[in-house]
Amino acid sequence: MKKNLLLKILSGLLFLFLAGGLYFVYGILPEKVAQSLVAKAKIHKPLTLDPGKYGLSYQAVATASDGVTLSGWWLPADKTKKPLGTILLTHGAFKNREQVFLRAFFLVKAGYQVLLFDQRGCGLSGDSPLSGGLLESKDFTAWALFVKKTQRLKKPLVDFGFSMGAMGALRDAVEDREVDGVVADSPLANLKSYVSRRTLGGRFSKFPGFLNRCLKAYDFLSGLNLTEGDLNMVPIVQQLREVPVIYITGEADDLAKSEEVRELFLKTSSHHRRLVYIPEAGHEETYDKYPIVYQKGVLEFLTALREGFPKTDDYSTQPIK
Repeated sequence: MKKNLLLKILSGLLFLFLAGGLYFVYGILPEKVAQSLVAKAKIHKPLTLDPGKYGLSYQAVATASDGVTLSGWWLPADKTKKPLGTILLTHGAFKNREQVFLRAFFLVKAGYQVLLFDQRGCGLSGDSPLSGGLLESKDFTAWALFVKKTQRLKKPLVDFGFSMGAMGALRDAVEDREVDGVVADSPLANLKSYVSRRTLGGRFSKFPGFLNRCLKAYDFLSGLNLTEGDLNMVPIVQQLREVPVIYITGEADDLAKSEEVRELFLKTSSHHRRLVYIPEAGHEETYDKYPIVYQKGVLEFLTALREGFPKTDDYSTQPIK
């Protein structure tokens, strides 16, 4: 009798424990994940850098997309009468244009004109919820229209993004026929990449339906209507047609893992695709670790883009130790 009673009590406690655990994982935690993302998106990291102190000529410029004001710097090509091309360059999530300024610097010195901009919801640009590159891709479209309208466009026109900026660049290249090439530095492959590696929900991201619960909570708080499929980059790169793309990945990247970037490379529809591995580099170290390797890969790609690619240009540069 006492044994049966004890078993019932233990069963009841186990049920309450499991029910409480499931409520936490599927009820409380997704909302916490969503709240943290919404809160971070509302914080605009201020600008502290002056391109003039680096010896660059620049002009503060602005445009708008979907009613969101976009802010950037126009950086004319250095010491050349005829620019080699136009680069639209942007940063990763929750940062601002300063994160990729050194990339703009070497491009300008190499003879390219660069429009370096803050994505919507970042820096001096207007408020907007984070959308994993979906809305952010429209920023590239808006800036491309800006350089055309202001008669600054010099072909080729290249979308260049880091992290979420790379996701936006790839998406824009699918939609905008004016884009001649893409430099995609450390793009994330999907929603799970970020939630599992940069939020409180990390260890629970493998639970069935957990990511979907996080996304629903985020949609409710942000006013968006995203699905997991919207944030999957594989179907996007499969639609790139023959737009040339160079992917850059850090071998030690714990966010946009190199094997995931390689999968995007392999799934990319364009025959003119390249993949550069940066040895020992973490997510924000692809340029800092080995800038000469980085610059060489990008500039060789841009030169091939200007001069015309061979019929087949499908290869991966191996890690340089």
